[in-house]
Amino acid sequence: MRSFLINALTLSRFSNLPTVWTNILAAWAINSTASSSLKIIPELSNLTFFNWNTFFFLVIGASLIYAGGCTLNDVIDLKFDLKHNKERPLPSGSIATRDVWLLGSIEILLGTYFLVVQAQCDPIWVSALVSSVIIYDIVHKKWAGGIIIMGLCRFFLWLSAATCLNNSEIEPQTVLWGFVLMSFIIGISFFARSESQQKIRHSQVSIILLFGSPLTALAGLVYWNNLDPIRVFLINVIGLLVAWIVLSSILQMREEKKGAVGSGVSRLLAGICGLDATAVAFYSPHLIVPMLGCLSLSVLLQKRFAAT
Repeated sequence: MRSFLINALTLSRFSNLPTVWTNILAAWAINSTASSSLKIIPELSNLTFFNWNTFFFLVIGASLIYAGGCTLNDVIDLKFDLKHNKERPLPSGSIATRDVWLLGSIEILLGTYFLVVQAQCDPIWVSALVSSVIIYDIVHKKWAGGIIIMGLCRFFLWLSAATCLNNSEIEPQTVLWGFVLMSFIIGISFFARSESQQKIRHSQVSIILLFGSPLTALAGLVYWNNLDPIRVFLINVIGLLVAWIVLSSILQMREEKKGAVGSGVSRLLAGICGLDATAVAFYSPHLIVPMLGCLSLSVLLQKRFAAT
C-alpha cells in the first residue's frame, strides 16, 4: 500500500500541487474583489468572500485534476520515458500500466465532480480545463505548440476557480492576471522541452514571458498610482522576489551542467506561487504569507518528488 501511495504521489508531481492551491486562491480572491473596470483602483479586500468549505473542495478538485493529468501523461509518454526517464514509476516497473490508466482517469473524474458539484464552479470552464489537460497529454510530444495548451490548462484552472459558488461573472482584472499566469507557464515550457537533452533551448520571447508578472505589477503600480504605501511596498518586494527566481533559474540553466535544466525548471515551477502572491498583493495582501509558505513547501517537496 505504501509503495502504491508513493508511486501515485510521484506520478502526480506532488511537489507542484502547492502552485495549484495558490492559483485557485488567487483567482478566487481577485475575482471577488476586482472592479468591473480596469480604470478603478483595486479595493483592499477584507476576505469576506472566503469560506473554508468552498476552499476545501476547490483544493481537492483542482489537485485531483492536476494529478490525473500528470498521471495520464506518464502512461502516454511511456516510450519516451523508457529512453530518458527510466527512474519513473512506469519505466522502472514499480506500477502496472493498467493501474496508471485507472488511477489517472479516476482522479480526473473525481476532480471534475468536486469542482462542479461541490465548489460550484462554472461547468463550461471546468470542461475546458479537463479538455485542455487531456489534449496536452496527447499532443505535447508530437506538436511544438503543445506548450500553448499547457498554458491554457492553468488559464482554465484560474477561470474555473474564479467562478466558484456559481459566480458567472469574470472581471477583466481576473482575466488579465490569468493571461499573465498562462504566459509564465508557456515560458517555463519553452525551457522544460530542453530537459531531456540537458542543453538549454529557448527564445528571447520565453524570457519576456517569464518576467511578465513583475512587469505587469510594475505597470499596475504606474497605472494605479494612488495605491496605499503598504501595498506599493509589498508589490515591489514580491515582484522583485519573482524576478530574482526567474533570473537565477535562467542563469542556472545556462550553465548546461547535468541536471541544471531540470533544477531551473523546478525552481520556476515553485515560483508560480510567487506570481500569485504578486497578483493578490494588489487586492488581498493578507494572502501573501500563505502563498509564500506554499512556495517554500513546493521547494521542500521537490527534494522528494520530482517536479518535472
